[in-house]
Amino acid sequence: MKSNFSKKYDYDFDDKSVKITAETLKNGDVLCALIIRFLKNRSKENMITVLSCLRDSNVFMPAQVAVGNVKSEAPNSVIYPAVSNVVVKPQLMKAKDGNTYLPVFSREINAKAGLLKNSNLVNLPYMECVKMLGDIEDCAKIVVDPFLYNLVLDEDLIKISKEIPSRLEKE
Repeated sequence: MKSNFSKKYDYDFDDKSVKITAETLKNGDVLCALIIRFLKNRSKENMITVLSCLRDSNVFMPAQVAVGNVKSEAPNSVIYPAVSNVVVKPQLMKAKDGNTYLPVFSREINAKAGLLKNSNLVNLPYMECVKMLGDIEDCAKIVVDPFLYNLVLDEDLIKISKEIPSRLEKE
């Protein structure tokens, strides 16, 4: 039996006639539902669908944030795009397997469940996270919704997510 959450967002994202807008993906509910669908049926098609949605989505990333020379002292706050220069230093996770991961969350509520101590929550496009990952030494993997779903994206899946064409339509 599907939960109300899954049922609400259980439309055919793969259908090219479905209009995908920034507003559709804004709060992360669609992405989260697609991740749940993938975890229930780990097919190649479902993974590609998740990567396609992720590619066009904003995610929530734990980070240390500084504006100019001022560091944010508000732990567990959510920071939305700023107008001035903002320095974002992602907060990485070291797993029991010894690997270092860049954590991102599909929805704000998912992030608050496992937010790392002394970090802020930055809302930014997934593709910006991928760019940041390229500048981080000894970290080549992203984990989506750690502590909840733990969807690990290795280098191959990240590469695929970058190559998938955007499906966003202008509103």
